[in-house]
Amino acid sequence: MAFRKRREQAAWDGRTSEAPAILDSGIVTARAFPKALPKARTPLPESLYGERIVAPGESVESVARTITDIVLAKRVVRKRWLIAAGVCGLLAALLALVPRRPDEGALVAVASYEGWIGIAEGSLLVSAVLQLAGVDWRCAVGRITETVALLAAIAAWFCAGAAAEPWMGGTGLSRPFGSAGFWQASGIAGLVVVCAGHWLVGLLPDLAVLHERGASRLYGRLAGGWRGSALQWRLWDEAHRATALLGALLAIALQVGASVMQAASAAPGRQDTLLPVTYLVDAVLSGVGASAAVIVTIRATHRLHGLITRRHLDILARLILVLGLASLYCHATTILAVLLSGDVAARDTVARGFHGDLAPAFWTVVVCGLLPPQLFWLPHLRRSGLAVAGVGTLAAVGAYADRAMGLAVALRDGAVLVPPSADIAGIATLAGSIALFLAGLILALRTLPIVSIAQMRALVIAHNPPVTPTGPTPEAPAAGAVPLARVRSIVAEFASARTLAVAAGLLRARDRNLRLDALGPVPIPEALEVLRPAVVPIRLRMGACRCRDGTTFRFSAVEAPAATAA
Repeated sequence: MAFRKRREQAAWDGRTSEAPAILDSGIVTARAFPKALPKARTPLPESLYGERIVAPGESVESVARTITDIVLAKRVVRKRWLIAAGVCGLLAALLALVPRRPDEGALVAVASYEGWIGIAEGSLLVSAVLQLAGVDWRCAVGRITETVALLAAIAAWFCAGAAAEPWMGGTGLSRPFGSAGFWQASGIAGLVVVCAGHWLVGLLPDLAVLHERGASRLYGRLAGGWRGSALQWRLWDEAHRATALLGALLAIALQVGASVMQAASAAPGRQDTLLPVTYLVDAVLSGVGASAAVIVTIRATHRLHGLITRRHLDILARLILVLGLASLYCHATTILAVLLSGDVAARDTVARGFHGDLAPAFWTVVVCGLLPPQLFWLPHLRRSGLAVAGVGTLAAVGAYADRAMGLAVALRDGAVLVPPSADIAGIATLAGSIALFLAGLILALRTLPIVSIAQMRALVIAHNPPVTPTGPTPEAPAAGAVPLARVRSIVAEFASARTLAVAAGLLRARDRNLRLDALGPVPIPEALEVLRPAVVPIRLRMGACRCRDGTTFRFSAVEAPAATAA
């Protein structure tokens, strides 16, 4: 009895000195593997105002069922949503046919372009930073934020056009080469490509889950042969983090570059050194506000209260509050600096904002962008979905008005500036971009998982660990069991990734020539550390590599051929 306890303790500690002794009998059974391991000592995050990051009743299977049911809904429901998306897309196509005159700087059209760019860059920057920081609460809202960034970039592409020529030409800066339209198209194309790449990389595991749950074969083909092996999870995590880093750098470069160009322009009144920081803060605020409005809407319409809890609303409200304070500080500091030590042109610009032709845009910034975020000092408003959505929408409107005011200051020549009241093409462009954004959002919601299944599964396993193991009960070895040397393949299921890692370590200690692989519904870093020297993807049959319930981890091994062993 004492000897058996020492053997089990050695296996649990991951020691390789006594691990081969457990398998020296030549019998491979479930008894050779440890039943369970002590729970991880990582403390669960404390609740915030009685709310958790995941509802207590959520499990790995319920997460996949809740998210995939949105896509695999009844045909009648899907048909209604697709009709709505088609109507929005048709409206956008019709509004795109409104002619634009290339010799005029349409204020609404250019401001719409700048506003959508700000939403795309802000959403992408927030999503990328949270991804790189490894913040756990982002799992429920990260996919929605990435979708908002991609659709906003496409809407900005819709608004881009001939209106960029007079605006960029009026700055007084010389371009290295090419036209203003070329630089505008290059920037927006790079933003769309990076947003799409970051969004598609995160979709790969979820497309495989959709295919396994009875969706079209197209989802399986788009998944690119995803099986959920330890090596695939590692490459997926590295690719996702790499695209997040690229997106964060691109968002900062584009936003700061555009604001620096405007601050260094020949037009007087906007040469403040704090302008790049102001534009960056406003862009992030508009991105978080638009994403919060979309998150609350999806949460209410599809009843995702168990995945997107009130704690998410509280955190989003706090982000809006912090960014609103930063924006208020930037605007107040700019105005105070101009009043104390500004030149005549700068003071004239401030006076036009208080009581002049810039007053509508200036007071829209104050009423929509600066004051509403201060409501989130009240705790009960931070946990209200209606308040979060309303303030987020107003923040995006305030950022749009700020861009319009900056463009009006830069385009002081009335020959190239069309007033907003007479800018029919600009108004049509703005309406068409909104319709295109809604059409893309509906299509993404009804055809793809709007919440990351893989990340939510990992979050549920960390916050709602199962009370009892879900794997098969170990049985005593039967008489005449097959020796290990004659076994050509092994497939076993485990209730946790740590148990799978210990079993893989025992097999690796017994025979170094085995080709090992581990499959799971979430990343398996524990198994990858054990199998790193010998991780070779094994092409098993369809029935051997699927975890239909989504709750177990699978371990597979095949005997290496003679050439590999040599």
